[in-house]
Amino acid sequence: MEPGDSTTDVFDGVEFRWTSVETGGDDGGGKKSKGGGHRAPRESLELSFDAEHTDTALERYVPFVMATAEQLQRRDRVLRIFMNEVRSWHGFNHHHPATFDTLAMDPDLKKSIVDDLDRFLKRKEYYRRIGKAWKRGYLLYGPPGTGKSSLVAAMANYLRFNLYDLDLSEVRVNVALQRLLISMPNKSLLVIEDIDCCFDAKPRDRHRAAAALEQAVDFDYTSDSGGDDYGAPPKPYRPPGAELQQQKLTLSGLLNFIDGLWSTSGEERVIVFTTNYRDRLDPALLRPGRMDMHVYMGYCGWDAFRTLAHNYFLVDDHPLFPGMQELLAEVEVTPAEVSEMLLRSEDADVALRLLREFLHGKKRRARKEAAEIKNEEAVETKNE
Repeated sequence: MEPGDSTTDVFDGVEFRWTSVETGGDDGGGKKSKGGGHRAPRESLELSFDAEHTDTALERYVPFVMATAEQLQRRDRVLRIFMNEVRSWHGFNHHHPATFDTLAMDPDLKKSIVDDLDRFLKRKEYYRRIGKAWKRGYLLYGPPGTGKSSLVAAMANYLRFNLYDLDLSEVRVNVALQRLLISMPNKSLLVIEDIDCCFDAKPRDRHRAAAALEQAVDFDYTSDSGGDDYGAPPKPYRPPGAELQQQKLTLSGLLNFIDGLWSTSGEERVIVFTTNYRDRLDPALLRPGRMDMHVYMGYCGWDAFRTLAHNYFLVDDHPLFPGMQELLAEVEVTPAEVSEMLLRSEDADVALRLLREFLHGKKRRARKEAAEIKNEEAVETKNE
């Protein structure tokens, strides 16, 4: 709109008039800004309506306009992906094509994730009212090649959030981790992939080390000046390296950001952990309320296969489909393996036949391995 132009919008039967107004800038007297330069005019929009509709305007129409404007900004936003190096983030444009429409996964599970994300976006005041940080955590787990990384990209694209891919091997101490995390802006998605590989110490080893540290306490009654000071409280003795042990990157440092004091350093954030081995995770990560939604990414089922077939060949039916459905019910195959076979030809007939042969081969190998295991168990039982 040019200055002086106006337009009328109708909301719930009420007319609202928007007018473009130009304010500020140089006046006829040639006034300048404090810096000596000429002041550029500023454009703004003026809203006018009948006084009787004031409540409608303030309570419903203006919030509706603001929400719509935010949606449009989010839709047109150029997404970026950030990687960490030491204590800073480095960003690049993010053009990952994954969407929820193209994800090869169970439709009901897909819908539950989308619904959860939608609910999260709308609950700013709810989180504030119940005294919780406005964030949401997801744990994606399952065999390699089941689409966990693609799901993360689809979530970022759906939310229109920038993606922060945190590599914990680049982080040495908790302080560096805190600086990285608090520097993330609002409306961000933080992902830590293969979280089970990020901390070397197993839970019981850490507990053992902590217990040993507490037991290894001696008392030093010597004052700093070198003289004796028996009136001062005893100073605990810490083994060499104890301070370094306390300062290094720890799981508790990460958890403090997830739901501790540092969790409120930003809002409207989504945190995603991925793992191929959920049973290897520290129980502290699995505690109720820490990761809000646990999502199992399993092997390729019938619905996931149909999505892939449509993505690659734009087909929703094929003469080979019935046999393929039976094979998928019997064979453990990942969406990544299916995708690899479908990529081998642009001809649907050729690609599907190759996939069928591949699935038959996996089925034969699985039967052979099962038979060998059964024979070994029989031999062991006989020897006993």
